[in-house]
Amino acid sequence: MFYEIRTEHARAGFGAELARYMDDTVIPLHQERGMTVVGSFTAIDDEDGFVWIRRFEDDADPARVLGSVHGHPRCAAVAGTVSALVSGTETTVRLEPTSRSGLR
Repeated sequence: MFYEIRTEHARAGFGAELARYMDDTVIPLHQERGMTVVGSFTAIDDEDGFVWIRRFEDDADPARVLGSVHGHPRCAAVAGTVSALVSGTETTVRLEPTSRSGLR
């Protein structure tokens, strides 16, 4: 099992709109297709930053889940809206729980 912390950056001034769209549309679609989303957050020091934490069971899980999301009929419209809102700068950090975390 591992986690990803993914940070999306909205175009200037669109942070609140991106956060709403992610929470109302993007994340539910990912969850419907089998992704575990641990949480979503806005960045206190970056009004255009949005962070979500995703959990995957193994190295094959992201390809399986994201393949299912990208193959869904709603995906093209969702991706188009996200593309219009984001600046194109995102980061993903992969985290593996330590043995003491109790998350394994």
